[in-house]
Amino acid sequence: MLQFATHLYEMSICWHEKSATDAYRGPDPDDRPKFNVVIIYEDSAAGTRAKHFYDRVIRELVDEYDFSLELWNFQVLAVPEIGNSAAKAAAQADIVILSMHRKAQLTVQTRDWIERWSALITENKFALVALLDQPGMNRGTVASTLNYLRKVADRKGISFYTHTTFALSTN
Repeated sequence: MLQFATHLYEMSICWHEKSATDAYRGPDPDDRPKFNVVIIYEDSAAGTRAKHFYDRVIRELVDEYDFSLELWNFQVLAVPEIGNSAAKAAAQADIVILSMHRKAQLTVQTRDWIERWSALITENKFALVALLDQPGMNRGTVASTLNYLRKVADRKGISFYTHTTFALSTN
């Protein structure tokens, strides 16, 4: 699964369109392995950016895997019942995408949620992707946040990737 996660991440960076004639029909949908993705996002812009990232990444693999997606906002993670449900879902995911603004610092509630989630991880089968916007902004804050996330990933033996995207155009 780790090899797949690495391939998935690399594909997101080097994405290219395939023509309809290159389409692969893939195996029977019932035989496809399940692949669970959880997106944790700071606000609607970060959530939209993460969803576009997810859509771009799975486009080539949708015929090979049965994808499942759950999205959770930072704010709702502070509600105990919702936060616990999100932590359980993320602990079972193959990839967790944490989407935030580069200038943002993780709140105490979000860090608490990350600690609860990471405590539930029983297998090191998946990856954590930090999805950021605006390269080069507030290096101190983002360095601290990424260092924290890297330490969580290292402690749990999971792969950690960062990816920077620019804001989506509204035109």
